[in-house]
Amino acid sequence: MIEITKISPGKVNLYLEVKSKRNDEYHNIESLMTFLDYGDQISVKKSKRFRLNIEGCFSKLIENRLNLIEVAQLKLEDFYNRELGVEVILKKNLPIASGMAGGSSNTATFIKCVKKIYELKDLNGFDNLLLSLGADVPFCYYGKSGIVTGIGEKIKFIKELTEYFILLVNPKIEVSTKEIFQSLNVKKLSTNIKDKKNIKYCNSIDFLKSRQNDLQKYAIKKNNVIGEILTFLSLCKGSLL
Repeated sequence: MIEITKISPGKVNLYLEVKSKRNDEYHNIESLMTFLDYGDQISVKKSKRFRLNIEGCFSKLIENRLNLIEVAQLKLEDFYNRELGVEVILKKNLPIASGMAGGSSNTATFIKCVKKIYELKDLNGFDNLLLSLGADVPFCYYGKSGIVTGIGEKIKFIKELTEYFILLVNPKIEVSTKEIFQSLNVKKLSTNIKDKKNIKYCNSIDFLKSRQNDLQKYAIKKNNVIGEILTFLSLCKGSLL
């Protein structure tokens, strides 16, 4: 029986600027996004029916919630018009509601596993299927660093991105990305990254320092401890960003 086990990497936004609010209540953004070499773990094997088991240190926090993997399973069966029974074991290592796209990354990894197990080919509309599952799902599916615009569906991939050590601090506070976006008061538009010269330059610390995270101050307003942590980290020797 075929079984595939993959790491479902956490995503990080090296900057995130909100450009405008759309009529459909979504926001147009610009963000340089990349992946960690750490994340959740997913094991998928063929089965007569779909089953999802969740393990790991953050598993209890999502036990009674509808998991995006379940939604993806139903949409895949509808898209390919066939039954795609699989048993899934999700080891949840990433914190919940941390902005690291854990759910989106898990969903993207799950789809790749199912496609390989059942030898499914890409069909017209596949990218629309990915986007229907969440703005970060297409980016996580293709798994490459890049500048993301629109609501997350427009991606300019970057061939090489300098690797850095990243310290993650989790105060065990859930921050709803949706709530933060709803709190935004979008007043100005920042410069877009369009030409190849700028795309290459975005691989530098100086560039990253010139950008910002437009969600940060709203997150701090909801949870002061986030600001305290960021202030402490900024004073640490060797901290680049």
